[in-house]
Amino acid sequence: MQTSYPIRAVAKITGLSLDTLRAWERRYQAVVPERSDRGRQYGTAHIERLLILNQLVQKGHAIGGIASLKDQELKKLLAPPLNRTPREPERSADILGPVLAAIERFDSRAAGDELCRLAAALSPRDLLYRVVLPLMYEVGTRWHDGQLAIAQEHLVSQLLRNLLGSMVALFRTSNPTMKMVLATPAGESHEFGILASAMLASMAGIEAISLGTDLPAREIGAAAQRLSATVVLLAVTVTNKTTTKELRAIAAAIPESTELWIGGAASAELNLSKLGRKTLILKDLPALEDQCRNWRNR
Repeated sequence: MQTSYPIRAVAKITGLSLDTLRAWERRYQAVVPERSDRGRQYGTAHIERLLILNQLVQKGHAIGGIASLKDQELKKLLAPPLNRTPREPERSADILGPVLAAIERFDSRAAGDELCRLAAALSPRDLLYRVVLPLMYEVGTRWHDGQLAIAQEHLVSQLLRNLLGSMVALFRTSNPTMKMVLATPAGESHEFGILASAMLASMAGIEAISLGTDLPAREIGAAAQRLSATVVLLAVTVTNKTTTKELRAIAAAIPESTELWIGGAASAELNLSKLGRKTLILKDLPALEDQCRNWRNR
């Protein structure tokens, strides 16, 4: 069954007002949603098309002149530089230039608009690997070197949090192959690993439930119990006695039938024998994708 969204959810995802959505449909047939007793129902293809149309209108195109174009024509019109041959992919540094320039000016609107443009022009996977992760690294490096202020780093964090959250919602399926609870243990405040993982898991047809960061073991265990989670995925960036203690408590708190997966920069340093249960270490995000595919093919 295809996932569908009501008009208010679509307005929130696309940034378009309800009046604009209705006008584009009534006057220009920009999209033609399904009708039901619950009102208009939009699929993921409708939402992607609306995102592209919105970006083109912001660039100066009249909606009346582009509403009848096919999706591929719209994508070419939106970002010709991104439609290169596989032999000449655009470098992440080139893609990120406008975003970083906006961040340097503290222009959150321009940075957000550029991220939305890239989200419409790139595949979700390319968006993650060519935009989100390189941007996180670049901003972190510049902050460490004193080129960016803490406020600018927080600005980027909020933009990426909103973007990834929207992408997870966009790919949420009504028939998930499994439930995955994602969190970081107490003392861990880095959330982008679990946000990126939630996006990839959602793309694989998994119901990804992100609980956030710095959670006590009992909270993670209770959530896994209540949700009947197939997998609990934790992200760790440091290893110390506190981390090991928290991971051991989480391993004991989640149901025996729930698998425990751990990723993050410090996951390879863990002594799994201290956790008291079988645990899968994910060395990177592609490894997570492999495991999600394995689940899907079972």
